[in-house]
Amino acid sequence: MDLKKLLSATSVLLVDDTYAGLRDTTFSKFLLREMLDSPIDAIVSFICEGQIRGIVFKQDFWTLVTDIVRFDPEFDSYARALYQGAKSDNKRSFVIEAADFHAAVCVLLCDLLVSGESCECYGGRRAKVLAYSPERQERLQLLFKTKIDLLYDFNAEEMLEVCCGNGMATAALRELGYNVYAIDNDKCAVCEGLFYGALTKENTLVMDARCLAEYELAKYHEFSCVAGFMLGSIYEFNKPDWRKILSEAATVISDGLLLFTVHKKQEADFIYKTMLDFGIEGELIDNRDDTSIYDQWVYIGLKRASACAPSNPEE
Repeated sequence: MDLKKLLSATSVLLVDDTYAGLRDTTFSKFLLREMLDSPIDAIVSFICEGQIRGIVFKQDFWTLVTDIVRFDPEFDSYARALYQGAKSDNKRSFVIEAADFHAAVCVLLCDLLVSGESCECYGGRRAKVLAYSPERQERLQLLFKTKIDLLYDFNAEEMLEVCCGNGMATAALRELGYNVYAIDNDKCAVCEGLFYGALTKENTLVMDARCLAEYELAKYHEFSCVAGFMLGSIYEFNKPDWRKILSEAATVISDGLLLFTVHKKQEADFIYKTMLDFGIEGELIDNRDDTSIYDQWVYIGLKRASACAPSNPEE
């Protein structure tokens, strides 16, 4: 669903232009209450499973308030009060799947990035030839064709890619037919990927992989694999952060595959041992090649429903 097309609008303002910012609905509820006594040109509600999860109102321009990022049990009552009491003859309601509405909100956030409204890199992007390495993409595709696809068949399933960067690996996997949902906390990298088409608005999110459990993303998807390609360098000082990322990745799926590539053997060993702490058996694949620095070591783990990450992964 395209909210801008639905509303015949060129833009829709969000109360916060980041996914993380939308998690806190304090200001959203304040705004809904304040609008009760204000004239409104038009108002639209989005109902998911009997609850209003979003309100869009027009007062010179369209503004969206929502709790679709993280459910707030109070939001529905605030939203209903405004919808029912709004001083407008132009009211509409749509019954929609929560996953579809969540996707529509994520598209709006991506639009804000690419347009330059929420990303400072607009107008200063690297040339595509500098941003992407065909050799790296071909090497990753070869890894899947010759090793991973022979062992595992999850082509039709949805994969969550953490630490996606500008989508170099994402684009390579989509060319192979994989269904990839990509996240990264670096909005400029994501913006670059969206601009060049390596990432798609419908399947991309600026999000901290250390905080997956704080959102409802996994509720709206059925991920059977969590992957990360050429993860950043793992040093002693940042191991708690990587342990948290691995813990969150393991939490997202109840039964499925965990797949990570790194540059150094000791980084792969850290992932292997960390996953064992979570009760997840895995294996390492030596994918070294003297002609490349990419995806030298591969970790593959299979999580069963009985395995779970610790409640405090930093211990």
